[in-house]
Amino acid sequence: MRAVLGLALGAAVGVVVLAVGAAVADRLEGAAAEEAHAAARSLAAVAGLAAALGHELLRRGRRDAALALGVGSSLLVAGWVALVGGHGRARPAATLLESDRDGLEAAEIDGLRWVRHRTLGFRLPQPDIALEPSPAIVDQTMAHGTAEWADRHQLWAFETADRSITVVLDLSRAEAVSRDALERLRAASALPLEAAGHRVDRGPLRMDHGCGSARFGAALPRGGRLEGRVLAFEDVRSHRAFHLVATIAGPASAAAGEYLDRIVVPCGG
Repeated sequence: MRAVLGLALGAAVGVVVLAVGAAVADRLEGAAAEEAHAAARSLAAVAGLAAALGHELLRRGRRDAALALGVGSSLLVAGWVALVGGHGRARPAATLLESDRDGLEAAEIDGLRWVRHRTLGFRLPQPDIALEPSPAIVDQTMAHGTAEWADRHQLWAFETADRSITVVLDLSRAEAVSRDALERLRAASALPLEAAGHRVDRGPLRMDHGCGSARFGAALPRGGRLEGRVLAFEDVRSHRAFHLVATIAGPASAAAGEYLDRIVVPCGG
């Protein structure tokens, strides 16, 4: 199951790097933008694989090799962002508020136990297994992002005591709730898995009254599986748009997918 954790970390890092690269590429125009987006996809695949391999090297006690790989990967990403970003035009970023970052709390609604965001309104079922926060997963993932990316994203990561199951939530600002943006988000989330050679399953993408969601998943080595769901919604009070990516990595089980399907986001009337 440690291998599953490494792949989950690699997938999370790949999504971060792709988001950073896409933000940089969006500042360009024409053919330059298309080339930058293609380069960002390749860079995300490399960074995701490097993170997974680094985790495996660290697990085997090869700390120096893991550190060198992590530093090299980070320098590659930072260098590309600096080189390409220097040719782009400035664009104001949609950043998260402090209330967006601090809002998770336990709640009981109609006799059911939830983990709810107190200001944005999305909620997840209270899990039946014991999960603890994992700052290490958050720190390793955030290390591959830029300051601008960090302003737009909030990560929460949890794992069981034996690290056999990990749950990662990525909340980010979006320009708008749209089918195209949600499909791009799912593609970005699945890219590190595909780059690692895993076949990704995709469920139907559904849009309904100002919100939407789509599922994806992939079998992992040693009987593991990663299940993911991407969601788009709008804060009913401020009308700010958000994306939420929820992933669960662990032993293959229908329970993970069923849990993701029960995540609720606010939808406009």
